[in-house]
Amino acid sequence: MKKPSIYLKTFSLMLSLGLVMSASVMAIAGLKPSSPNQENQKLSETLVAGNKRLRFRRRGIRASRRRTGGFSRGMCQIGDQEQIVNITPLLPQVQTQELPEDEESSANVQVPVELTVEEMPTFLVHVSETQVEEAVFTLLKEEGDIEKVVYENTISLKDKTPGIVSISLPAPDAASSDHDGLETGEIYRWVVFIACDPNDWSQNPRAEGWVKRIAKEDSLAQELAKTPEMQHPEVYAVHGVWTETVSSLAKLRERYPDNPQVQADWKDLLESVGLENLVAERPVNSPESRVEN
Repeated sequence: MKKPSIYLKTFSLMLSLGLVMSASVMAIAGLKPSSPNQENQKLSETLVAGNKRLRFRRRGIRASRRRTGGFSRGMCQIGDQEQIVNITPLLPQVQTQELPEDEESSANVQVPVELTVEEMPTFLVHVSETQVEEAVFTLLKEEGDIEKVVYENTISLKDKTPGIVSISLPAPDAASSDHDGLETGEIYRWVVFIACDPNDWSQNPRAEGWVKRIAKEDSLAQELAKTPEMQHPEVYAVHGVWTETVSSLAKLRERYPDNPQVQADWKDLLESVGLENLVAERPVNSPESRVEN
């Protein structure tokens, strides 16, 4: 199957930087570690008693890039039938009041580059019900005014839709040159294409986002070390790191599907960034992928 990198490589970016100022966030106070078998109970007691809500607010000045995708809808040909397929990245949404009135200008609106502290982060997308069995994940890196494809793989969607699909970068292999992980300080664009038409990638539904890897601050590392895993999403949120906020909470949601506090945190987090329509969507395990040359 042809890869969308052929389509993506035809783009030449004229990059522009914008400044995005976010509201300040409250600092974590008094977090204490607990043993694994006490995590559920202590987490509920701590958060409910304090009437806390897991919300995400960006900290400080953030680089921005043009809005190229976000929610995407496309028509897929399945046999003799056409099917509408939606794909949505789990990213903080651009508010309606931030968009220009005319549609043409809206396509160029600047959106914040979200942060990660991981070399191999996990990205989340929601895919509506479809009989299409494959998607393609592509990671691109800015090099001047162009983007270079640094990693690409094919993802199985079979029996995984509708639902929230997690896509994790594999650990770099010393014997392979597929990718070296995200470099600190670098900005990347990630794209997930639904493989409806392998001959015309420009028409396929896609979700995309911008991400920058930053060094893990000592304060963040210390907070993570002294708090139980169940509270890690809150720690990441306070530090303004969206990628690990949502991915760590998604993992907890899979691991503890009946935990009321995890479910409440998931609802609060998604509502705080304009993704309330995805609160009830089921998570699916990270799909197996194969790299195609």
